Amino acid sequence: MIPIDTALYLSDYLLRNGTQRVSVAPDPEVATILNACRLRGVSTIITPDATGGAMLAAAESAVHGGTGVIVTGSGPSAAAVATAAAQAQIERRSLIAITVEPDGDETRVAARRTLDLRALFASVSKGSYRLRADNARELVPLAWHLATTPPRGVVHLRVYSDELTRPAAPVRGQAHPPAPPPSEEYETLRRRAADLISAAQRIVVLVGPDAVEGRAETAARLLAEQWGAALIVTPMAKGAVPETDPAFAGVYGALGDYPIVELIEHSDLVVAFGATSADFVRPWRTSVPTILLTPNGPDPGLTAEVTLVGPLNALANNLPRQAGAYGDGEQRASAARRGIQDALGHPAPDAQPLTPQHVIAELRRLASADVPLAVETDLVGLVAAQLWTTTQPRTFLMSNGLGLPGAGLALALAAALHRDGAPVIWLGTDTPLAIRSSLLAHVRDVQVPLPLVVINQGVHLDLLRVQERAGYPGVGSEYAPLNLEALAALHGLAYSRVESPDNLTGTIAAAFTDGRPSLIEVVTERDYWWRRG
Repeated sequence: MIPIDTALYLSDYLLRNGTQRVSVAPDPEVATILNACRLRGVSTIITPDATGGAMLAAAESAVHGGTGVIVTGSGPSAAAVATAAAQAQIERRSLIAITVEPDGDETRVAARRTLDLRALFASVSKGSYRLRADNARELVPLAWHLATTPPRGVVHLRVYSDELTRPAAPVRGQAHPPAPPPSEEYETLRRRAADLISAAQRIVVLVGPDAVEGRAETAARLLAEQWGAALIVTPMAKGAVPETDPAFAGVYGALGDYPIVELIEHSDLVVAFGATSADFVRPWRTSVPTILLTPNGPDPGLTAEVTLVGPLNALANNLPRQAGAYGDGEQRASAARRGIQDALGHPAPDAQPLTPQHVIAELRRLASADVPLAVETDLVGLVAAQLWTTTQPRTFLMSNGLGLPGAGLALALAAALHRDGAPVIWLGTDTPLAIRSSLLAHVRDVQVPLPLVVINQGVHLDLLRVQERAGYPGVGSEYAPLNLEALAALHGLAYSRVESPDNLTGTIAAAFTDGRPSLIEVVTERDYWWRRG
């Protein structure tokens, strides 16, 4: 075997397994990995904001189902990555975080070595391991296996910079652990699930993001059709069920979902298909018996009478095709959809003043069906989760309820990097742009129509909503809006301002045809729309 240094082996392995780009926080210690990526043709995205870089790497997993990679030094940037790693771990995103420390000479004084990286990443990853030249050919495949095996998650690799220039030693043992034997309890649980389905007359099927990751959304829809069940999805699974399906009722956890909660409570069985409590904006509370089908194991936040663990398509094949009675799912779903529209007060697009509902409706009318919409986990995003109509998976991109500000912006950027000139839309408020403005430098460089549609409210609606419901005064909820025109100019983005329906359509249409990213500031009514849901 021709000797190859550890950094080149790592780059080769990433490339062979489909990694097209690596996010890197600039640091002297990462120079060897940067050079190896250059030699092997792996693209690098250099971002001084390590948290934003890790969010972008995790977004690669969310948008394309692959594994994201973030490389940093071992100082403050490593601590910043841990914040984004926590979000990726909760969302079950495949992410490999590599921190490069000064060389392994223990006599060398290095202030950054006082940070215990193993302890830092222990609670936000599936494992933290020391990468060396003598274990690279075993540990790198194992790390990849751990990150991509359900439940997917974060794996942290710590490496001294001098190890990266040493030849990677030959493989000595087994890189992957053996698969565990099938559970002896599975058949008992399967029979219990079959009994519940065979007795049920009003089933609701809840489809979650693991159904999309496992390409099992069709199996969920076919079962619902055979049972006469209503279909609901969680925000991160939006698009798993085409929203033109008559059995589709809406999005659990999005704004205005009270008709969905009522639909669940009037059912006699919930079959949660690839759902995870990490995607619940509201806590899961129901007395209705629940069957959970998951590749990940029991979920403490989603209590179920029966939990079946394994590949979702295989689990679906083992369930009965007939329920106790063919349900009235389509009629119940139709009633829920009407209730949602009434709750959100979806006005006509030519009404005054503008609301986010206007903007969402016009974006949907002008964008083709396959254009992805990325949103933040805020009230604007939760309105879009309910009102944006999609028929395809991975065309509505959203983080979970604990998503960091700017997570939607990272998702939009990850989608744009793979779109080959086709449009992507981001919709949000000015807060994520203020916190993650470093990502705008990368937005500028993508050669696709990427309109950043900013709802200008001048108020922290999430905070004000809680304050009003508790009877508190609105302390700290209002603020002076950003100068978005100056922000756009700083990052070389085209800028437009919309204050009425008269120029909304033309501005959005121009953004789609302009062929470059742009920032569209939309001044909207702020005292009414968000109180409806």
